[in-house]
Amino acid sequence: MCAYALRAHETGRHMTRATFRPWAITFNMENQRVKPKHLLRRTALLLMCSVACGAALAAEPSNMFITRTTDKSPEAIADAIKTYAEAKKWQYLGASKVKNGEVTLVKVCIPEIGKLVWPQGLHLSALLPCGNLGIYKKGDKTEVSMLHARYMHALVPTPEMEKASATAEPLLEDMLNAALK
Repeated sequence: MCAYALRAHETGRHMTRATFRPWAITFNMENQRVKPKHLLRRTALLLMCSVACGAALAAEPSNMFITRTTDKSPEAIADAIKTYAEAKKWQYLGASKVKNGEVTLVKVCIPEIGKLVWPQGLHLSALLPCGNLGIYKKGDKTEVSMLHARYMHALVPTPEMEKASATAEPLLEDMLNAALK
């Protein structure tokens, strides 16, 4: 109704209830007439694209996690990560048990990555630590889930954050591989 009322105002026509037929006339963003059948097609296409994009975005977070399985106990993995981080002179921020002790959350911070992140703004400190891991039992195996370093660039899509993510990725992969040996 607003597009038709605006058009009626611009042309000097008086708009009455009888002249307002939303099914018969519609205007697009350029104030051009669009036939209802074309409007319906465009709306259907937009809806299909929205659903497809939404499904793609909903599925995407799975590639933000690296998950590995091992025979080691969760405690042994957490200890191995601590030893590795301390040997590399990283900041080991600790291991915390959550979900009634079922999951051990481990956090490490790589100073080299902090140096790449902080010049972009201290508010980005919330992205650190760079290493976020969850360790838990799944059946008779232990699973380790690590947030992929690309999450930083996904949240802050700048060239600097892309460099920080690319730098952190192999460092964290090496830590995970060493802990699982």
